[in-house]
Amino acid sequence: MSDVEELLVELAEVNHRGAVFLLAYGTTWLVCAVLWRTLRSDRAAMATLFQGMVALPVALVVSAGLGMFDERPGGEAITQLGILISMSQLLVLPLLIVLFARGRYTVVPLVFSVAGAIHFFPYAWLYQSVLYILMPIVIAVGLAITYGTDRVVGEGELMSASGAGRVCALTGAALVAAGCVAVVAPF
Repeated sequence: MSDVEELLVELAEVNHRGAVFLLAYGTTWLVCAVLWRTLRSDRAAMATLFQGMVALPVALVVSAGLGMFDERPGGEAITQLGILISMSQLLVLPLLIVLFARGRYTVVPLVFSVAGAIHFFPYAWLYQSVLYILMPIVIAVGLAITYGTDRVVGEGELMSASGAGRVCALTGAALVAAGCVAVVAPF
């Protein structure tokens, strides 16, 4: 094993393979699934759009409590790489905001989830884990099935509100399941 691979394995262990973040974000996606059943579409879309404003602080506080920021393997360079990878999904925010502003509320979770799935692939290398290849594949296939089987009722709509809720449930369940696997399995 090379020095870089050893460093990345150590980083994965210190970060619990990202389990804290997967569990925090998975939980907020699951909450959004419930909100799509109980709120108007515009409010559920807003909650979905900003669910990370709850998940991120929770994940950071839990991570700090677990001492994950005390000694970072790889130093500043690996830390910057991790931040760069994690921030990549923010590039979809302008599109999500436009979708919301144009009243395309039900498609917000779909586009956001696709961006999230793509965002996870580099973590397969960073954490040296096939989990970050399998989880996005599950999400992508699940989204295709969910979208493909959705029964849109309104003319001009891209997805139904119940379909948007299923997207959130699928995404949340995949993240929570991956978070649980990351805690117990070393792959």
